[in-house]
Amino acid sequence: MSATPNPARLVTRADLVRSAGLLGSGYHFGDSGPPDEALLHGQFDTLHLRPGLILHAAAVRDLRDLETSNSLHPGIKIVVVIEGCTDLSYGHRRFALGPDSADPGTRAAGALVNLAEADGFSRRWRRGRHEKKVSLTLTPEWMALAGLDAHAAPPALRGFLREHLACQPWTVSARARRLAADILAPAALAPGLQRLRLEGRCIELASEALAAFAPVAQAAPLRAADRRRLARLDELLRSEQGAQLSMAEIARELGTNPSSLQALTRRAWGASVFERLRWLSMERARRLLADGAGVAQAAEAAGYAGASNFATAFKKRYGVSPRQAHTLPG
Repeated sequence: MSATPNPARLVTRADLVRSAGLLGSGYHFGDSGPPDEALLHGQFDTLHLRPGLILHAAAVRDLRDLETSNSLHPGIKIVVVIEGCTDLSYGHRRFALGPDSADPGTRAAGALVNLAEADGFSRRWRRGRHEKKVSLTLTPEWMALAGLDAHAAPPALRGFLREHLACQPWTVSARARRLAADILAPAALAPGLQRLRLEGRCIELASEALAAFAPVAQAAPLRAADRRRLARLDELLRSEQGAQLSMAEIARELGTNPSSLQALTRRAWGASVFERLRWLSMERARRLLADGAGVAQAAEAAGYAGASNFATAFKKRYGVSPRQAHTLPG
């Protein structure tokens, strides 16, 4: 398949069988029907980005109740659901994931499972259910090339790789959600650049998930000088001047250099300087909309040249359109 995610479409039985061929074999439907019968509607792709790294991206709505199953090749499975919910199993391990999951304890969880050998996968469908998810497969060959095979990996990961159907608890971080959303978002890039973009985001997402095996280090408290610098930076970013400055100018204004400032904000806020600036700009636009401002005015306040791009970014961040901003809390 192409390394560029496709737009929303009807997904047929034949499409599902072809997609599953990259991950395993023996795709089975719980009932019978013609190959051209549509079972899903939305964005649905399985992409082989490089040897051993396979991306499955889906933002779909089930068109009927159903259960499907197939056999999967060995590999680590990483699943992030950012909207809706899903109900799936790897072998005997069953997962109900996503913000709309019936179990509150699983709404922020991701799946991180190791298939040391081939095993079954199944998905339970429910008519009208929506899910927006990213699934990664990291094969043993890919892990070896990354220096993370069962012999060279850190001890906790090494044990995980040797156990079939090992399951590592993993709470999906805000950064992992942003990466998954970015993977699913369309990008106006040439196919080669889009492949690089997707591959980079997938590797970052894999790193986020596999960090669950790293020992938790106690972060050193921020120094008083760092806290003062962050307070001044936040004040600057909230001002009209902040949006006009370059990274070098912001760092110079705060008496430091760009790399040190970026490291400080990532440590304190979990975001870069410009990620923080974009968040503040969007919050400013949200407040304007809540106070009755028009979409064009809010788009300008957020730094967008056009209302259409602003509306897309706004819905991606808040889950509602700008015209529905009054329904948001706060």
